[in-house]
Amino acid sequence: MRIEVIISGFGGQGVVVAGAVLTQAAVLGNYYASSTYTYGPEARLGSTRSEVVISDEEVDYPKVLNPDYWIVMNQHSLNTLAPRYQFGKTVVIADSTMIRFFDPIENKVKILYKVPATDEAEKLGDRLVTNMLMLGIFSAISGIVSPENLKEAIKSTVRPQFFEINSKAVERGFEIARLLMRQ
Repeated sequence: MRIEVIISGFGGQGVVVAGAVLTQAAVLGNYYASSTYTYGPEARLGSTRSEVVISDEEVDYPKVLNPDYWIVMNQHSLNTLAPRYQFGKTVVIADSTMIRFFDPIENKVKILYKVPATDEAEKLGDRLVTNMLMLGIFSAISGIVSPENLKEAIKSTVRPQFFEINSKAVERGFEIARLLMRQ
């Protein structure tokens, strides 16, 4: 088994942190995992991408070739990455708060989940936890990593004062996805 995940957005959305948490959560779930990161020219507000590979055997190549999942957090990332990959087998989890036009991927992906993730994170008190909310959604949809392992990975990745709100975001994302999958 080899599962390839892209997480994309702009600097400041926590894309790199999300990749690190997902990688650690996969390892806690007894998988092999690797992650690589790509930054735009600016550290903040430039394009950012995390590529995570999760496998039941050692990862021989750490880059995503044909994504199984794509967590996309802004319009620019969707527009930029849509032509670069074949998304026919890809499950896309898109932040519909930040993305208004889905034309580049509409009817070209396996499944498209449109979630107002940033709005939901703001309801929790901080839009900066949108990344963890998206990982909670990914957890429920994919079944690859558990919310418990995500929360354990958060403990070792974020500062202690931010653990609680990030954990709540994972839980809320998981709830949202369970509701989406019932529809």
